[in-house]
Amino acid sequence: MKNIRSGEFQRAALGIAEKDLRTEFRRSYEILSILSFSVGSILICSFAWSGSGGGGVTDPEVAGAALWVILFFSSILVFTTSFTREADRGTLGGLKTLPCSSLAILFGKIIYGTALLFFVECVLIPFSIIFLNLELGTRFPALLLVCFLGAIGLAFAGSFVSGLVMFSEGKTLLLSFLLIPVCMPVLIPSVMATKKIVSGSGIAEVIPELRLLIAFLFLITAIMVLTFEFVLEE
Repeated sequence: MKNIRSGEFQRAALGIAEKDLRTEFRRSYEILSILSFSVGSILICSFAWSGSGGGGVTDPEVAGAALWVILFFSSILVFTTSFTREADRGTLGGLKTLPCSSLAILFGKIIYGTALLFFVECVLIPFSIIFLNLELGTRFPALLLVCFLGAIGLAFAGSFVSGLVMFSEGKTLLLSFLLIPVCMPVLIPSVMATKKIVSGSGIAEVIPELRLLIAFLFLITAIMVLTFEFVLEE
């Protein structure tokens, strides 16, 4: 039985995340492609809406939806290289031989996904403020908090689904289809919270949405604890 004591679990998860992040930043063209897609999508939205005569501040519903749709598709680009890269390169066997639990491997991938998505958000949010003419002021930390929790939720869902499909044929297409329903409990409250913040609400007004995001994290964590060991051994 593999030892899953807290300290060893954390060290294993952080080590796997560090390994993946180093690999990702050595292959900088993958990061640049994700950033190019995100920023390019914001620019296209900005040009499309300005061309339709809707000058001034972008409608909060439109801004919130646009931001999270772009982040969702960026997450697909991130998680197609999560477990699938290990399966394609034949390094998954090496991961299985590590003296840690399968959950430590999964949480390492979640940390990796969260770090990448939050990095994308840190680039995307300033471009959104500039090109979508968002007026946030002192509400910027509240938007960062919503985006950070949303990134964690997407990382949990994306890493789990990536593990589910890593042995499948056409896994990239399958990942895209499966992520849509699995990520809805993250996307809907995130869009609603972003809309409220852009509209002028503070952190107190988005607490119901934050509770939904946290509840989703508890739910998917319970599912992963019960099932992921069998997923990795399949």
